[in-house]
Amino acid sequence: MHETNPEIPPGGHRATWDPKDVFTGTARFYTRYRPSYPDKVIHLLRESFALNQKSRVIDLGCGTGQIALKLAPYVREVIAVDPQEEMLQEAQNAASTKQLSNIRWVNGESADILSLIRPAEDIVLTVIARAFHWMDREQTLKDLYHLTKPGGGVAIVVDNGPMDGPEIPWKAVIKETVKKWLGEERKAGTSGTYTHQPKLHQKVLEESKFGNMKTISIKSERTWSIGRIIGYIYSTSYVS
Repeated sequence: MHETNPEIPPGGHRATWDPKDVFTGTARFYTRYRPSYPDKVIHLLRESFALNQKSRVIDLGCGTGQIALKLAPYVREVIAVDPQEEMLQEAQNAASTKQLSNIRWVNGESADILSLIRPAEDIVLTVIARAFHWMDREQTLKDLYHLTKPGGGVAIVVDNGPMDGPEIPWKAVIKETVKKWLGEERKAGTSGTYTHQPKLHQKVLEESKFGNMKTISIKSERTWSIGRIIGYIYSTSYVS
């Protein structure tokens, strides 16, 4: 498991939100304002799972394709799965611009993964980036275990946005502003809400059939202007 931050947030569970509309209206902001993943993350994935031109990988909860687009040049095929059509459209536009033709875009969610992908496809790796907390984590890992080749695995990638990490004054202002306009309860999509589960991602992975778990932290410097912070907030599920 590869993490971009050692402080992994607890996962969430589905309550009132609908996976097909959690990010409605956010895709264009997601493309423009969500930070890309450091090249070190891609290097670690390639090295740890011995990815090559024969490898087939899944990007589950691919969003606008930030992982899929970076991995595609190094593998045979990326199967990029997301429940949001508008996210997939943004991703496909980016892939076309980069002339990447080995990404298969699939509209679906983690709960349907066994019906979307066949075990015979020999999946070496599934990457779940900024998305594991939206899934039934235990069931998703069980299903992925059936799809993964011996020696393959799952990589959970998380990172910090402008409201995450240490509590410092400017982050507190952002949180206060969001709560002022959206309320104390965290929204999720057009009509849902999001709640946390206490079990950390590491614990869920430790209890799964996937073994040899590792947690790796990568430090990356980011500059947040006021404009980028506002754009980032517009990319989130609670402003959907």
